[in-house]
Amino acid sequence: IVVMIPCLNEEKAIYKVVRDFQKELPQAEIIVFDNASIDQTVSEAKRAGATVISEQRRGKGFVVQSMFQKVDADIYIIVDGDDTYPAERVHQLLKPVLGGEADMAVGSRITQEHQSKFRWINLLGNKFYLSAINLIFNTKLTDVLSGYRCMNRRFVKGIPIFVTGFEVEVELTIKSLERGYQIVEVPVDLRSRPEGSHSKIRILKDGFKILWAILSLFRDYKPLTFFGSLGLICILLGLIPGFVAISEFIVYQYIYKVPSTILAIGLVLAGMGSIAIGLILHTINHRIQELEYYFRVLVDHKKR
Repeated sequence: IVVMIPCLNEEKAIYKVVRDFQKELPQAEIIVFDNASIDQTVSEAKRAGATVISEQRRGKGFVVQSMFQKVDADIYIIVDGDDTYPAERVHQLLKPVLGGEADMAVGSRITQEHQSKFRWINLLGNKFYLSAINLIFNTKLTDVLSGYRCMNRRFVKGIPIFVTGFEVEVELTIKSLERGYQIVEVPVDLRSRPEGSHSKIRILKDGFKILWAILSLFRDYKPLTFFGSLGLICILLGLIPGFVAISEFIVYQYIYKVPSTILAIGLVLAGMGSIAIGLILHTINHRIQELEYYFRVLVDHKKR
């Protein structure tokens, strides 16, 4: 078991976080992934007894990429280094993964009876992104942006990470859903940050990145739904000027509003083209999923 802690300028909290997890999991290795901090984060982590690995590329996505590539373990635990997640809940996260019930257990901060300490704008953003993912991918998750997760080796080695920032949790969640991994959510109450510690999330910039990541993954993993929906919208919009042109022709046996007619034809053709693109990409995506499945079977067979 390895506890991996991504950190950027968390000198106020990292010592306590490391010590808390050492107390809860004395047999685990604690690794702090420092993301080019300019304060005393590294020295505080080492003072607490953690191993420190440096990742100079700024961004949580880069840190998670480094974690998955550099750490070899049976069970991986990721927790933010700001002391907002309770270490004592790690046993509830471990239980379904160790028992084979889940490939990833997520510490959900937004259950019905949660007492998490959220800023209202963060809570609003979380619920918005959650609703979008549940609608698009037909799930019933309660928290897609949690930074407290437990994963098995099969999951970590089977999920490619490409994003660079705070949208990494969205990528982990969506890719695990599309690859058929089992996810279990465990209630966790988020605490307030220690005095003097500040969030690194930039509300507008990172919020837009998260939304863009959701749309990009929607396009990549459900191309028929994505391009098919765009195509239907274009066709429906094209029917409005098209209906006017057809009515005009029926009444006068002539089309006077030529620009409207051109617009209608263009929108309908664009819609049909979008649907065709969706069908092609859907077929390609299905074949790639089959290749991934056979590759996994081959890798598992070689391990045996």
